[in-house]
Amino acid sequence: MRNSNIELLRIVSMVLIAMFHFSVHGTWPEGGPLASDTAVEMLSFGGKIGVNCFVLITGYFMVHSRLKVQSLLRVVLQTWFYSFAILAIFAIAQPDLVTPDRLRKAVTPITSGEYWFITCYLALMVASPFLNVLYRHLSDSGRRNLMVIGFVVLSAIPTITTYNPIGSDLVWFFYLYLMGGWLRDRPLWTRRGNACALAAGVLFVWASMAAIGWAQRAFGFDYVLPDYFIWQYMVPTFAASLGLFSLFAEWKMPPIRWVNTAAKGALGVYLIHDNPIMRAWLWPHLAWAYALGPAAILAVGVLSGVAAYAMGATIDLARIRLLERPVMGWVSEKLTQPLEKGNRWLADLKSSR
Repeated sequence: MRNSNIELLRIVSMVLIAMFHFSVHGTWPEGGPLASDTAVEMLSFGGKIGVNCFVLITGYFMVHSRLKVQSLLRVVLQTWFYSFAILAIFAIAQPDLVTPDRLRKAVTPITSGEYWFITCYLALMVASPFLNVLYRHLSDSGRRNLMVIGFVVLSAIPTITTYNPIGSDLVWFFYLYLMGGWLRDRPLWTRRGNACALAAGVLFVWASMAAIGWAQRAFGFDYVLPDYFIWQYMVPTFAASLGLFSLFAEWKMPPIRWVNTAAKGALGVYLIHDNPIMRAWLWPHLAWAYALGPAAILAVGVLSGVAAYAMGATIDLARIRLLERPVMGWVSEKLTQPLEKGNRWLADLKSSR
C-alpha cells in the first residue's frame, strides 16, 4: 500500500514545479512594476523545493530497497512516448514551433538534455545500488558526517560565496538521495523545527527577491539576481525542502485512494508540461496576467500549476492503462530471462557486504 502522505507530497511538489515553469518560461515584459516582477519571482521559488522533494522521496524509499530493470525501462519508455507524441502533434498543428534544435532534442530526449531532470534521475537510479552499498556500510556517525560535509561543500559554500566548487546536478541528486534515506532512519528536526525551517526558508527567499529587485532599480545593484536564492542547493531553499519533506513524512495520513491514484501521474505531468515545444506554446498564453497586477499574477500562477497537474495526470493515467500496462506485460513475457538476470545482479549488489 502506498503512503498517501508521501504521494500527496509528490502532487504538491509537481504543482510547485509547474508554478516555477509559469514564472521562468512566461513572456514577461521588462521594466515593469517592482511588485509585479516580485510576484513573478515569488512563484519561481517552489520549483526547486519540488525537485529536492522528489529526490528525497526517491532516497526515502529506495535506500533500503533495490532497483528493478523494469523501473528504468518504464521511465525510458514514458519519456520517449511523450517526446515523440508532442513532437508529432506540433509538427502537424503548429510546425513553426518545431525548430531544428527542438527537433534534435525531441528525437533524443534522454541524452540531449530535453528533460534535464529525467537525465539526472535515470543516472541516479542506475547509481542507486552503489549508493545503497555506501549507505549500508557507513555507521550512524559516518552518515551524519557525510551529510554535514555534503551540506558545507554543496550548499553552504555556494550560498555564501556564489561559487559552486562542484556545480553538478547529479552530485546534488546523489546527496539528496542519501539524505532521504538518512531522514527515514533518523529524523532531523521536531515537527515544530520542520515548520520553522519551511517558513524561514520561504520568507527569507521572498524577502530577498523584493530587496534585491529594489536595490537593482535604486542603485544599479548587479552582484546577484533577485532569484539568487531559489536554486535547489542554496541554504534557504534546501532548508525549506527538508522542512516540507519531513512534515509530510511524519504525517500519519490514512490511505486515500484518489491521492495514491493521482500521484501516479506526477512524472507524466512533468514530461508533458515541460516539454520544450509544449512550453513554448503554453506559457505565452498566460502573459496577460501581468497587466492585472501582483495579486492576479500569483492567483493565475497557482491555478495554472493546479490545472497543469490535473490535465497532465489525467492524460498520463490514461497512458498507463492503455499503453504502459500492455507493453510492460508483453516485455515481461518476452524478455523474462534477461530481466530476471538483470534483477538478480542488482539484488546481488544490495546483498554485498
